[in-house]
Order: sequence, then C-alpha cells, then structure tokens
Amino acid sequence: MIDYLIKSDSITFQDINEISKLGYELFETNCKTAKLYGKPINFSNNQVDKYNMDFWHMGSLENKDFKLNNAKPYYNIKPCNNTTYSNKCSNCINHSFTVMVRTKVRDKCVYRIPLIELFRKIIDMVNSNEDGLKIWKIYNFSNRRTKETYFKIRYQADKIDYLIILNEKENEYFFITAYPVFEQREKDDLKKEYNSKRSIKIK
Repeated sequence: MIDYLIKSDSITFQDINEISKLGYELFETNCKTAKLYGKPINFSNNQVDKYNMDFWHMGSLENKDFKLNNAKPYYNIKPCNNTTYSNKCSNCINHSFTVMVRTKVRDKCVYRIPLIELFRKIIDMVNSNEDGLKIWKIYNFSNRRTKETYFKIRYQADKIDYLIILNEKENEYFFITAYPVFEQREKDDLKKEYNSKRSIKIK
C-alpha cells in the first residue's frame, strides 16, 4: 500500500492524507468491530483532525525531541528503518505532519498507520488460541487508587513485533494503545515484565 502511494522521492501532505484515509477505513471496519473472548473493545469517542483519537494514537509517534536537552533528534534510527520506503519519509525527525493527541504533539507515521491492520488479526489469533503470541495481565493502580487490569498481547513474527494493551473490565475491554515495538530497551522491558512474578501469564 505505501510503496504505491509514495510516488515521489519524499512523502507529501497528499501522501499522508491518502495513507491516513486508507488506514482509517481499516480502523473503522476491523478495529472498532473486534471482540476479545466475546467481549467488545471500546475506543474513544473523541475526534482529532476528523479521525478518531485512538486511530491517531495507533498511527503516530510522540515527538520526544521536546524532552531532549541536546539538538539531536530522538528518532535518529527510524522505526521504518528496515522498510523499502524509509528513505522517503523523515516525519518523525522533521515533524512536518503532526497531530495533537491528549495534549501531546505526535508525528503522523506512514509505518504505523498501515500496521493498524494487525490489530484485528492479532485479536482473532487470541480468540482462536493460535501460537506466536505472548498474553499476560498486569495490575496497576490509577490516581484514585483504583485497581486496573491491563491485558497485554505481544505478537512477534519475522520483523514484526506488535503490542496491544487493553483495560480489562468485567464485561468489556477499553483500548489503551497498540503499536509496533522497535526500541531495544522497550523489547527488554516487555520481556522482563512478562517473566516477572507480578505478571499473570495467559499464554
């Protein structure tokens, strides 16, 4: 999909719009209709730039340059580094196409948007009890000291490493985030959490 859309040497505003449009169709038809173990998965009702806020959370990267004390960009190694189109897009470095999600500036990502299709595929894999998944629960406490159950699914195959996090309630789930994991530190942290004593392993 991406190679077809990005026809010039560098990504354009039109490219971003077309990729976002196609990605949002996947979000509406596949993600919002998904059920886990027969229970619905609820997404935000808030809209940002004409699209659902959770769509942008899945399809963008936080601009972490704001947190740096030096001039070097955070994503000096881009998440799309191993793709055929990585030389065509530097939005996570140049911040040309941005969106505001929950008070944070995020860069629209042509790598993350097409991977949104993995969400439904992974949920269906869980429901079918297929292999290639790590599934576990972690209990956290909110600011009101309310116990929250985070349901985590990690899919690893070939070059894909994708994480889904849901807030589990008695009769439903609430979407928290879903994205490709590419930073080695986060990969190590997830492995450590999965193997920790506080992790309730499901698969």
